[in-house]
Amino acid sequence: MRIAIATDDGKHVAGHTGRCRGFAVYDVEGDAVTPREYRENTFTHHQRVGPSGEHDHHAAAHSHAPLIQALDDCSVLISRGMGPRLLADLSARGIDAFICDADGVEQSARDFAAGRLQRLDGGGCCHH
Repeated sequence: MRIAIATDDGKHVAGHTGRCRGFAVYDVEGDAVTPREYRENTFTHHQRVGPSGEHDHHAAAHSHAPLIQALDDCSVLISRGMGPRLLADLSARGIDAFICDADGVEQSARDFAAGRLQRLDGGGCCHH
């Protein structure tokens, strides 16, 4: 199973999925966690910068499609927080969302493999 963890620096879990600078991607088999790659976030509207130097508030009506497409090989997305629209869009594409309290990306990956993370089922913005 492949998982993605929202991060700003590759070491710490980001507080807001859409504003993170990238995603640490891991392969998880049983309790074994293997780092795979880091994917820079160039696909969320918060990270796409317009000519004025500010992110584009109107880009594709804040579509999550580019984010979901960039993570389409992942079964799980882990973060410290995400909004209900992203959560619904992930669920519609078969990507489970989990929330973590650990600060470290590697620890969060190990916590997921050990079954210690909370799966998000819906509702509002969580944690951040």
